[in-house]
Amino acid sequence: MPTSATDAVKRVLAASLIAMVMAPDIALAVDEVDDTVYVPNPKYDWAARVRQTTVAEGETITLVVHSTRDCIFCACWEGPLAGEGRFESWSKAHPGTRLIVVERSAISSNETPEDYPQELHWLAKRYEKDQRLRPTTPTFEIFVAQNLVFRSRGLYSWEDKAFPAIKDLDGRRSHSSGNAE
Repeated sequence: MPTSATDAVKRVLAASLIAMVMAPDIALAVDEVDDTVYVPNPKYDWAARVRQTTVAEGETITLVVHSTRDCIFCACWEGPLAGEGRFESWSKAHPGTRLIVVERSAISSNETPEDYPQELHWLAKRYEKDQRLRPTTPTFEIFVAQNLVFRSRGLYSWEDKAFPAIKDLDGRRSHSSGNAE
């Protein structure tokens, strides 16, 4: 069996050599920023952004949902008994929050400025400039004073991340008052 041991050593050495040759490519891939993957960087640590954001009294927390007409996961989120309905019910008791759905025609198409309501014209311009025209659907974004403080993707991120983030921001809303609590 000395030949199979020798073959095994040769295979391990070959794999090690390939790994060493590929290491620069792997290092470059790690340096590229992709906000769909957790990166320990405050720019992409959405939970930290939410914790660091102060919402002033009278300021609106805006939930923007990117959706498409042919997205089955978006359809699951929409409606009175799903995520959309739960947000609408909750927001009645929290008037400083609002929901805006940006719906494009198909998953395969880009968002256009016409997909955005007038009050989000600023966001359409920003995303057009950044070439961010085809977000994953559904994508949940939370804005305070036109600043993005949270983003998550996928239906299941609504319950686990997006809705709790909105509730946290609203619960920590700063109230200017002369009364000591």
